[in-house]
Amino acid sequence: MTAEISVRQRILNAALDIVETDGVEALTQPRVAKAAGVRQSHLTYYFPRKADLFVALLQASHERASHDRAERDPAGAESEDVLDALRNLMLGRGRMRFFLAIVLGASQEEELRPILAAHAQGLTRRVAAYFGREADDPAAAGFVDRLRGLGLRALLEPGLAEMERDELERLAAEFGLVRRKN
Repeated sequence: MTAEISVRQRILNAALDIVETDGVEALTQPRVAKAAGVRQSHLTYYFPRKADLFVALLQASHERASHDRAERDPAGAESEDVLDALRNLMLGRGRMRFFLAIVLGASQEEELRPILAAHAQGLTRRVAAYFGREADDPAAAGFVDRLRGLGLRALLEPGLAEMERDELERLAAEFGLVRRKN
């Protein structure tokens, strides 16, 4: 089983590296297989459809970002809450570029659209729960959408990526989202 996890992880690492350096359009089976040091049959065994690889890439991208943060600040990694995660996810320039690349890929792959929609809904549910709201709370969805828009602007205006936690809390409050202290 360890060998299987190792091969799958090598494929994901190679695919993430390709997406981060050259974009989703460079993500071809031969290129990923070569970069991972595996045969194409291994790639299709673990990821029979492109959608399967994209879903795994989204998760692997989150894990890679968390791992990178843990290496930079081991004490802070365990205490990361939803607002810190949102700031890193939405306002991190590399993460936003990756997200946009996946969205562009999904625009051409019909089977990816519902997967990305479910991913976005999961994020909104997590935010809603953080603020003690129902899963489908429109204020939580609006807050996430606003952050996504700020993430796009941060690609052009890098200063936005430096938004502090208290600024995120103020933005959430504009949507009526206030975390109750325990």
